[in-house]
Amino acid sequence: MRSLDPFAANTDSLIARYTARLAEALAVRRAGMEARAARAEAELSIRARSEFLSNMNHELRTPLNAIIGFATMLRDSETYSPSEDQRRAYAEYILQSADLLLGHINTILETAALDGGTVAIEKAEARLDELLAQAIARAKIAADAAGVTIENRTKDDPALACFCDATRVGQAIDHVLRTALRASPKGQRIFARASLDESGMPEIAIRDKGEGLAPEAIRQALSAFEEVHRGLDRSFAGPGVSLAIAKTFIEMQGGRFRIDSRPGQGVLVRLSLPPRQAQENDLSEPVRLAG
Repeated sequence: MRSLDPFAANTDSLIARYTARLAEALAVRRAGMEARAARAEAELSIRARSEFLSNMNHELRTPLNAIIGFATMLRDSETYSPSEDQRRAYAEYILQSADLLLGHINTILETAALDGGTVAIEKAEARLDELLAQAIARAKIAADAAGVTIENRTKDDPALACFCDATRVGQAIDHVLRTALRASPKGQRIFARASLDESGMPEIAIRDKGEGLAPEAIRQALSAFEEVHRGLDRSFAGPGVSLAIAKTFIEMQGGRFRIDSRPGQGVLVRLSLPPRQAQENDLSEPVRLAG
């Protein structure tokens, strides 16, 4: 029934107009807050990428300068007259620097591919114990340079067969091993093992005996383009995205990536992958690296 009270009708009209204006003001305010948040996120992303590229500039130049320097000394051996032991040491430095440089270049390429959403997964049957052994062999030069031993404690188990992209899993293991090497003091050992996890999934576990990471440092390590800062200690230098890349490569394949660490107790990284299956898609959707 329509109200006969003109004052009541006028009040209803005022309330309706006020409500509409309030809703409009809230919508404008919300849109402004969302725009500012998006702008801040974009600025943080740009700043993080800038810092990443700036850091990589140093990381690329250092081994490249070593390669040029020692190669020049070998070329001009008549001038420097190095001994046979010195020649061998120079060649070893060149190999170590080239291996480090290759690792940085691979990281840049993998980061660019993930960030551009152009990475696809091609799955096939593989064995985690074989992938781990191959990764340890690839890490030998870096391990020798760091004075660290990588001990493979894997026992033969036919259940270690899985369905994965062997190339991407190998790259993930490479990143975890290199991160462990950077964290390990000279003379320490890194323990690695392929086995089954508590749910029966094939798993690779890698443990170092370094300083360990606090929960916030783990969060940063798993965030693309962020780096756990260690002051002026360059012995831990690195691109800072290795664990983020490894985590992405494993999770793209339906696997699990876990880190267990406490300050002063080292870091345990576990990479679990789905067991061998009869039917799987050969190609997954590209995944973009967050950050």
